[in-house]
This record gives sequence, C-alpha cells and structure tokens, in this order.
Amino acid sequence: MKILKKLHPALFALILPVLSAATPVPEGGILVIPADAIAGMRETTTSKYGTLTRVKIAGQPFAEALRCEIATHPVHPWDIQFKFLTTHRIEKDEILWARFYARTVAARTESGEGHVNAIFEKNSPPNEKSLSFDVDLGREWKEYFLPFKAREAYEPGKATAGFHLGVQEQTVEIADLAVYTFGRDFDLARLPRTKVTYAGQAADAPWRAAADARIEKIRKGDLTVTVTDAAGKPVPGADVAVAMKRHAFGWGSAVTAKGILRQDADGEKYRAVIAKTFTRVVFENDLKWQSWDIPANRQNTLQAAAWLRARNIELRGHNLIWPAWRYSPQDLQKLKDNPEALRQRINSHIRDEAGAMKGLVVDWDVINEPYNNHDVMDILGDGEMIAWFKLAHSLDPGARLYVNDFAILSAGGLDKAHQDHFEKTLRLLKDGGAPITSLGMQSHFGGTPTPPERMLAILDRYAALGLDISITEHDIDSSDEQLQADFTRDFLTTTFSHPSVVAVLTWGFWEKSHWKPDAAYYRGDWSVTPAGQAWLDLVMKKWWTNTTLKTAADGTARTRGFLGDYEITVRHDGTTKTVPAKLTAAGTTIVIGL
Repeated sequence: MKILKKLHPALFALILPVLSAATPVPEGGILVIPADAIAGMRETTTSKYGTLTRVKIAGQPFAEALRCEIATHPVHPWDIQFKFLTTHRIEKDEILWARFYARTVAARTESGEGHVNAIFEKNSPPNEKSLSFDVDLGREWKEYFLPFKAREAYEPGKATAGFHLGVQEQTVEIADLAVYTFGRDFDLARLPRTKVTYAGQAADAPWRAAADARIEKIRKGDLTVTVTDAAGKPVPGADVAVAMKRHAFGWGSAVTAKGILRQDADGEKYRAVIAKTFTRVVFENDLKWQSWDIPANRQNTLQAAAWLRARNIELRGHNLIWPAWRYSPQDLQKLKDNPEALRQRINSHIRDEAGAMKGLVVDWDVINEPYNNHDVMDILGDGEMIAWFKLAHSLDPGARLYVNDFAILSAGGLDKAHQDHFEKTLRLLKDGGAPITSLGMQSHFGGTPTPPERMLAILDRYAALGLDISITEHDIDSSDEQLQADFTRDFLTTTFSHPSVVAVLTWGFWEKSHWKPDAAYYRGDWSVTPAGQAWLDLVMKKWWTNTTLKTAADGTARTRGFLGDYEITVRHDGTTKTVPAKLTAAGTTIVIGL
C-alpha cells in the first residue's frame, strides 16, 4: 500500500481543537487529529497517479483546500490517498464524528460526480476500519458529517483519518477535515449526519416499476387447478385454497454450526428463524479450510448440515480454496518452493472436503476472492484454477461450482479493476473447459449504496457470460436504520428482478452472531430491525402467494403465483382434500379428484 503524504512534523504534536467550519461542534467534542490538518501538508505532492496541491479558497468558511487531481486510474482506490495520524488515545466503542467539505472540479463520469472514500483505520496491516464511507461529490461545496463508532482501541498515532482518492480519473477538492471524539456514553444519534441518498431511492423512481414488471414475468407462473368428482366430472363452485410453502428462489443467510447446535433459548430462536425464513444457507466459517481441518469443528459442521438437510434447507459450500497464505493452513506456505507438493496438498484437501460433503451442498465456492488472494496462483499459475474446478466436479457432480468475489456490485459499482479481473477470471475458466456453472457476488455495502440502475447494468455485464449469479454475502453496515431499510428493499428488488440471479443470501441475520452487528436483521433481543422488516415484507409477503379461488363451471380455478412449493386444499360439500404442488415458470396444471 502506498501512502501519498509527507506531513509537517507539527501535525503529530498535540494540538488543541480549533473550530474553522461554520457548523459548530456539538458540546463535549475533542479533536483527535491535528487542527487544520490540511494546512500542514506540503504545497504539492506528486505521484504517478496524480498531484495533490494546496489551493486558496475564497467565500467559504475555510481559507484553503487540497486539490486532488487523479490523472491515471490506479489499480486500487488506496494507491493514492492522504491521511493524518491521531493525537489521542481512543477506546473501543467511543463515539466519533468526522466532518469535512468537498466538491468535484472535474470527473470523467456520465453524472459528472467525483467519488472518494472517507476512512478511519488502524495504521498498520491489515488496516481494519472503523469508518469506510463512499461519498459521491457534486460540483458545489458541501459539508459532510459522518458519525461512527471505534471498532477497537487505538493508542495515539496508531490510527489515521483521511481519504482514498483513486476511484477514477477526477479532480476533487477537500477542505477542513476534522475528527472529534465524544466518549463512550454519548448518544450517536445526537450527532449531525449527512443524509445519504442514492439515485433511484425515490418511491416513484422509474426503475422500480420496470423491476416489478420483470418480477411479475420471470418469478411467477400460471397455476391451473381442476377439481373433479368420483366419476371424473368437473366440480363447479369448489373452494380452492392456494398456500405457498417455499420459494423456488434461493432466499438465505450465512449461519454457524455453533448457532444451529446451541442448546438454549437463543439457539431455539436461531433455528426457528432459519427454518421459517430461509430456503438456502451458507456456513460463515465452518467449511473454510482452517476450520475443516479441526476434527471437532468438522463433526459439528456435519451435524449442523444434517439438521439443515432434514428440513430441506439447501446448503452452500464456502469455500474450497481461498488462495492466500493467511487464509490457509500454516503448512501450506511452507510448500511455496515445492510446486508439486503444493499442488498435491491442495488437491488432497479438495478430495477430503468435497468428498465428505458430497450430496450435502448444492453449491461450492471453489475459489474465493482471487483478485486480492492469489499467493497460490502466483506459484502454480492461473491455469491451476481450471484443475481445481475439474477435481471438485469429479467429486460432487451435482454441486454448482462458483468463483466468489467482492467489490463487484458494491464499492459504488465503480471498482473497475476488480470487475475487470472478475470477468477475466471467469472467461479464463470457461475457455479452459472448467465446469463452472455460476458466479458469486458478495455485495457488502457500507454507508453509500450503489444505485439500482448501476447494479442492473453490472448484472447485465456478467449475465452475458451465460452463468447463474448468486448474491452470496449481502449486508449494509450503517447506523442509519432508515437507509438500511430503503437499500435492503431496493437491493432485493433489483436482484430479484434480474433473470440471471438465482439466490440472495445475507451474511448473517442476528446481531450476536454477525461480523457487522449494525447490519443484522434481528437485534440481540430478537426484535426485528427496519432492514429485517424490509426483507420479511418482501420475501414473505409481497413476493409470497396465498389466495383462495372458486372453480368455474368447467371445474377449473386459475391464478398466477410466485414459483415454488405449494399446498392446494379443495373443499366442496363437506369434503376436503389437500395435495402438494410445485409451480414452475412453464406453468403447472393439477387435477384434484374428490
């Protein structure tokens, strides 16, 4: 990671808070980065990607700004950045508040908007972030307010605040950055917050009606029920109840074997939500290589998988190869100088895990996150991925095989390098004869959602490859519950409306068992969050078919319902009969004899 900054030594001294912006700091705020930090930077700093220059500004609550001219789009957004070290100790869960001004001078986008990522992170690898907020910048100066919570404790100088700038070719100006702490007991909701919106959020946005029309066309089928008597003659006037039991579409979540097996009130609730709400799940960590190699974990995983199978809940396999040393058993890196031994060690693992899980999983993420994690391919070559797919298929021919990666729909939908690499990898596999059937888009979002129409265009791009698409790890990590609810509604609508998408899985659902607790659909006490309610209102209500009909003179009743499993109950003259039915896209006709 290249940090583009040379800071004046005075920036690292303890400086008393100075308020230079028009908006007052809420009472009790203590500045935790140097005051007027941008003024302490060099006049000009240049790299191969662009130039950062301090410029004078008139008519604003600040006297100067940092002009960031990004002339060449780098591979990573952080390849060109600036940030400032903290000056105070910060405790875990302290409430923090960042504010700054920004505007776009020029940008090579259809909207003309610039785009930056505001960050507050640990100042050492892997640079865990307490704030990572994508900001679209208009042409006018605007003041931004970002409240957030410290995810860990930081000693003075061990965290930084600033911006990743390398999202695209652009010229933006940023001024008056300040970050304040308010301690642990402050109510985060009291802090001013820039209201986040996204294109297409409005209730009357044109994309919404078009999406609903696609859902009506591709996610529903025609159901015809004919009722006959003992002689096979039509029965008019019979009551027909059509009750949906299960979606054909893969609605699901990440789960844990521990959660499924726990024997307490929370365990009962955890299992009940899974059984009632999801048709497909994925183990968050239990099938990852390092966990799988622990015998006790393996036994628990198999037991939890059996519980799921008994309830007809499909299980995704995540994952066979996460091709980085840090996500693999420690012995793997020791084989880096012996390619054949490395190859055999990986193949042995695939045979072990895919063989043991045969028939228990419907999908395998054969490769996870190859853009960022390629230690193994650097030694064995990209072609080795084709061999992994062929081996996995030979061991479990019934499982759909995936490449899974992130920053395809998320990151504002603007991470071109990541998207291009994803397509290149998929084409390499297809052209090389790998039995790949599907691709996984993780879809983790921060505080700035990707507009629905942009996501639809991205989905179209990858649908052209002829592979199924699963949303494998969706969540939106934000303390703005209304934003979460709105975007959950729109993300589900967007993806459900696209004909190539076959499943949407959220990356966890309960606050006490979630990698991003603020993103959960159920709070710790099992009350439903607004985002969780948005999920339930769509998946279990709007997109769910329960109706009652009456047969016509010819003994038939007709309706159109969402694809999936049903129970059809017929009542006539004191006789009742219930039969199962499966509604498919081609339509279903069923004859029920009384």
